[in-house]
Amino acid sequence: MAQLPWTFKFIWGPIIDRFDFHFLAMGRRRLWILFAQSMMTITLLSILLLPEPAKVMTTLLWIIAIHNVFASLQDVSVDALAVDLLPENERGKANGFMRAAAYLGSIIGGAVMGVLTARHGLHLAISLQAIIMIIVMMAPLFLREREGERLFPWNPLEKLKQTTTPAVEAATASAGALFKSFRKAFSLPSTLLAAALALIIMVGQYTISIISKPLFIQELGWSMEAYSKWITGGGYFFALGGSLLGGLLADRFTAKRTAGTATVVLGIVWIAFSMMEQHWGNRTLALGFIFAEQFSIGIMTVSLFSIFMSVSWPVIAGTQFTTYMALLNVSGIAGIKLAGEMGDSPDYTTIYLGAGIAQIAFLLLLKKIDVGETRRELGESG
Repeated sequence: MAQLPWTFKFIWGPIIDRFDFHFLAMGRRRLWILFAQSMMTITLLSILLLPEPAKVMTTLLWIIAIHNVFASLQDVSVDALAVDLLPENERGKANGFMRAAAYLGSIIGGAVMGVLTARHGLHLAISLQAIIMIIVMMAPLFLREREGERLFPWNPLEKLKQTTTPAVEAATASAGALFKSFRKAFSLPSTLLAAALALIIMVGQYTISIISKPLFIQELGWSMEAYSKWITGGGYFFALGGSLLGGLLADRFTAKRTAGTATVVLGIVWIAFSMMEQHWGNRTLALGFIFAEQFSIGIMTVSLFSIFMSVSWPVIAGTQFTTYMALLNVSGIAGIKLAGEMGDSPDYTTIYLGAGIAQIAFLLLLKKIDVGETRRELGESG
């Protein structure tokens, strides 16, 4: 119930591009972010009205699902805002912070809130989350997207300034116009190559993620607690660090170069792991590979996000960037499906070797993407 709304988050892109409320001069994305965050706060507070949530589990599950509908809307709106406003030399850093914050949120939400719920009950944990949500809302509430826009609807009308171009308004004036703009955005070689990359680059990562659990627990004798502690726990901290570093490197050395280096390093890590099968029982060595893997994934993912932002046309930022994110999800699902086809006794050595070789091969596709082509050919605003 929590994950299902994220599967369909791609529908938000066309909606927020089509209905951007530019006539209010309060920002194309800001009102959508505020609306989503307000509804997330309301759904959290509504859980507090349930006297004994365990006895009304169906109601609780529906509230969680609705909450994630608005969380996915917030996610798409913030991504669109980033594509609209971030200059090229800040996209890597911003994506690094956003991705690291996502990892940190997973750690806090899973560990800290889990402990609070177990020790003090669900209501305290939910109350703290609602307070955090309200604090987060202060940023879009009191910050303008662009200079000259109104902060609140009651600001004097004489201060109203043009915040979108006629080309942007024409490109999103109707569903037909939006679809035409979408086709225009994907008429360029680099945007299509980026789509192809998004569709395949996560296959190996998700395949390895799925098959590593039976490998470490059933074959190598790790306990479930140790697996959770070191792989989904410690690994997240290395992924978080990789995300922060990846953002800085993407701005310093370009996102393409950083993503290319990270995908090659990740491939080498998997190939090296496959070639050292006789040492898999050495827990220290195994942890070294796990942490190197997660660190490389953090760098690569942030760099890819920066590339997808760069090739997205700001006019339909919500629609196009969300399309790339949806394709990444499809890539992940394909990896999960592929892992399921490996049978009950997969050849782990061959899987790691094949995934590593394929990961390095993605470099050839990355090199052909011209991240500046979209804005050079189509302009910033139509």
